[in-house]
Amino acid sequence: MRCHYEVLGVDQNATEDDLKKSYKKLALQWHPDKNLQQIAEAQKRFLEIRAAYEVLSDPRERSWYDAHRDVMLRKGSGDDYQDDTINIFPFFTSSCYQGYNDSENGFYTIYNKLFKDIAEQDLKGSMDKTIEIPEFGSSESSYDEVVGPFYAYWSNYCTLRSYVWKEEHDTREAMDRRVRRLMEQENKKLREKAKKERNDEVRELIAFVKKRDKRVQLRKIYLEEQALQKKKADTERRNREKQRKLEELAQYKESQWMSFDDFEKQLNDLESSVKNQFQDVDTNNYNDDDNNLDESNDDINELYCVACNKSFKSDKAFLNHENSRKHKEFVYLMKAHIQQENEELALNTQEQIDVTNNDYDQVVQLPVNNQPSKSKKKKKKQRRNNKDNLSSDEETEDMKQELEEELQSNEQNQETEDISTVTQTKKIKSTTETNDEASHVPIILECFVCKEEFPTRNALFKHIKELDHAKPIQVKSEPKVKTKNKKK
Repeated sequence: MRCHYEVLGVDQNATEDDLKKSYKKLALQWHPDKNLQQIAEAQKRFLEIRAAYEVLSDPRERSWYDAHRDVMLRKGSGDDYQDDTINIFPFFTSSCYQGYNDSENGFYTIYNKLFKDIAEQDLKGSMDKTIEIPEFGSSESSYDEVVGPFYAYWSNYCTLRSYVWKEEHDTREAMDRRVRRLMEQENKKLREKAKKERNDEVRELIAFVKKRDKRVQLRKIYLEEQALQKKKADTERRNREKQRKLEELAQYKESQWMSFDDFEKQLNDLESSVKNQFQDVDTNNYNDDDNNLDESNDDINELYCVACNKSFKSDKAFLNHENSRKHKEFVYLMKAHIQQENEELALNTQEQIDVTNNDYDQVVQLPVNNQPSKSKKKKKKQRRNNKDNLSSDEETEDMKQELEEELQSNEQNQETEDISTVTQTKKIKSTTETNDEASHVPIILECFVCKEEFPTRNALFKHIKELDHAKPIQVKSEPKVKTKNKKK
């Protein structure tokens, strides 16, 4: 087995354009029709060129070939082959079969035999002999029964062999248990590595075969046709449904309960009924307003005493109330309260100051009518009025006490405020006088020994330190006025 790059005469870094140019050139050179003198050799070289181009033109197959090129070349030639694992690398080219038929060298015969051998080899190395492995089948095999299950199993192929011949250490020669465990770990890694490599090889071969299997291609075409037919049937069904709805819409008749004429009549009836209701309500409101006006007039005609907060139904009762002692006391208190407010607001006049209770010394004379004696009903009313007067007298006494307390509290507050203002002014004057006197008093600094005067204390202290005049000194100053400044 030759390297595909050597067959096409290109480097491993060759681009797709380089591969196409080399393939066209070699295909024309070794085509059997142009080499009639050496047809056998030309056919062999032409198939080899075509197989190499098919692998290298596919990016996926080319990447896998580049990763396993050395192994494929070594195992393909048969050198250094120790185990009995079936070598599948010679089958990664289309030169291993002739035509897509069931002949001895045909596509389906070659690969059916290959996958049978791989399955038998796996079953021999497996402990479970009951596993059923699907076969590759022939060119006429059913896709649902043979082809589909075959590719479903082999596309996820996992070998059943143990690959114990890949182990490098014999655990029987281990010195102790620790060494034996390390050997087992190394042997397990080697076995797993070999299994992974075998699985990748078989899966890549399945991808290679599936791409060239005519049964898969026919199945793909069949599924595409089925999808197109389904899509066409769906569009036809939607068109029929749309046409049916249009026909129903053309034959549609409006039901009687949905007709607009009846609806308009109902609206008119409803509007008329609402108007009638509102007219009735307006008339009722008008009558209520008249009644309210009458009641308000009756209220205005009633007699009311502002000082005592009482109302009377007759002139006679009102005059009797004005002549009562309680009423006069309340009027006096009210006038005193008003006069106090006027003094606070500076609204008093000479006429208001001379107000007295002389207005209430007059006697109100009632008209004398020769009427018969009072009836029983009038006596009952008089009793009730007397009771009301008693209750009102109690209320008036309470109000009188409250007004007197307010007047006394206001007078006390005014006296305290006046006293506080006078004391504050006196304190302010005393503090200002003392501060002024203290500020004008000069301080004389002189040395007790040499009687020399100094303007500042620092100069005096420096003089004492330099001349050693550190003796008790007496500071002569003019008499000070002692003041006590209180901090507020």
